[in-house]
Amino acid sequence: GTLTAQTWATKMSGVDRTGPIASYRILKAWLWKMDNTPIPGKSILFKLDGTVLGSDNTRPAGYAQIGYTIADGAGAGVRTIRAEWAGDGGYLPSNCTNKLTVTKATPYIWVMPRTVPQGGIARFYAYFRRLPDYQKQAGKTLSFKIDGTWIVDVVTLSGAEAGIARYNYTTVESVGNHTLRAEFAGDAWVDAGYGEALLRIY
Repeated sequence: GTLTAQTWATKMSGVDRTGPIASYRILKAWLWKMDNTPIPGKSILFKLDGTVLGSDNTRPAGYAQIGYTIADGAGAGVRTIRAEWAGDGGYLPSNCTNKLTVTKATPYIWVMPRTVPQGGIARFYAYFRRLPDYQKQAGKTLSFKIDGTWIVDVVTLSGAEAGIARYNYTTVESVGNHTLRAEFAGDAWVDAGYGEALLRIY
């Protein structure tokens, strides 16, 4: 008898994902025959903007998945997820593309409260990280304000003191409670935000 080798055409589908920089997301793709029968046990390669992230074998339901922590990259924007099946003797190659919509990380800015005599020096101190991974934010500009009035812009330190902004300010405000704010205007990677603390003058 004659043995005829059967080669099946395949198709793939995936899902779009959205998340802020530094967050963890699961990237998924399915491998099917043209009649929507899942194809298990096949290695699917995942790429993001052309860079290989890793591979996973399809499960009985036909899907493969890998976990990915969203890198800083060029900042917020849309990146391309591509899942590829290379093909073998029984199944022809196929691929699919989806969108990873990257949003900015959330700022976390802590300001130290201060109590100083009128005309004394208030030592401004703010600490700038991002969420969700608490990465210290070096080389970023924080604007210090008192009761909404701009006082000074300070660039956060790097190295052992990464994320810290300091400034010695001679107070001119009245006796009483004032609001000290450290404000970040936002950039391609981290959203705008601020932290506040009490500045008490006696």
